[in-house]
Amino acid sequence: MMFAHTRAWLRTQLFDAWQLFIAPGVAALLPWRVGYRWLVWLSVHTSLFDEAALPIAAAAATHLQLSEAERERFAQRVRLICLIDHADLYLALVRWHRSGPPWHVAIRGEWPREGGFINTGFHYGTGHWIFRSLARAGRESVALYAERSRDGFRTHPVRFWYGDLRIASVEKLGGTESVFRPHIRRALHAIESGKTATALIDVPPRLAAHGQKPVTLLDRPASLPHGLIKLARSCHVPLVPFWTEFDFEHGTRTLTIGEAIDPKDPDALQKFADILSRQIRRTPEAWYFWGELSRWIEDAAPLHAGPTATSDDLA
Repeated sequence: MMFAHTRAWLRTQLFDAWQLFIAPGVAALLPWRVGYRWLVWLSVHTSLFDEAALPIAAAAATHLQLSEAERERFAQRVRLICLIDHADLYLALVRWHRSGPPWHVAIRGEWPREGGFINTGFHYGTGHWIFRSLARAGRESVALYAERSRDGFRTHPVRFWYGDLRIASVEKLGGTESVFRPHIRRALHAIESGKTATALIDVPPRLAAHGQKPVTLLDRPASLPHGLIKLARSCHVPLVPFWTEFDFEHGTRTLTIGEAIDPKDPDALQKFADILSRQIRRTPEAWYFWGELSRWIEDAAPLHAGPTATSDDLA
């Protein structure tokens, strides 16, 4: 019995190593046209990242009324985006030259040249290139992460090691300091000193420690956390949205830097919801939180039923 348990444990670790390190790492070492074809083949013919892709596709199928064939195609595209995201970790380490990113990664827009700001993204697509682009623009930054514990990875230590590698690579690529959520005051001091902070705004309601405010997302009543808006307002800095757009035919992607948003704007949170809605419609397979959307709508119902929010509430 113990031997069978050990064998199953080893099989799990080997699969995680294949999924997180080997398969995407091979793509990063090959010429990208070949490496991308390798990732497409893996997304079609293997079960890599099915643990994420199948639930995402099932939830999206409910909201988008997908047929069985469309659902399978959706899952295949989610697998591909996950593979690209993991390959980008290794690509950013080996293929970013002083002259700029590789040909298959474009940068659209510019980061503010002076003063602190919060560069604000979503649980959407890929985002690893942001940290080197910030460093190349001469901006010092911190990255905000949820607290992580080794205890939560007892059965999947390879995943914990991969997380360590990803955080370390962000720090190396961008000269970035990592700040975990219980120590948010460190990020506050960094922003006030003129650095930038990177964070994601579409946190599920159950994980939003500082509360939610009503927004319209995908033409539905929903909510988004307003903690980042409050942080930016207290630091007197703007929020700068960013996201990634994909060209699946050629395997290219574009890191897009949006226009700065004033946290004092009463519509600031809705502007982020509008960006996210637009990007979800453009590439629905790139949003990782389809499984949370029903709960978002449910949790938002009392907010939308209550009194009209004031601009101070939304800050």
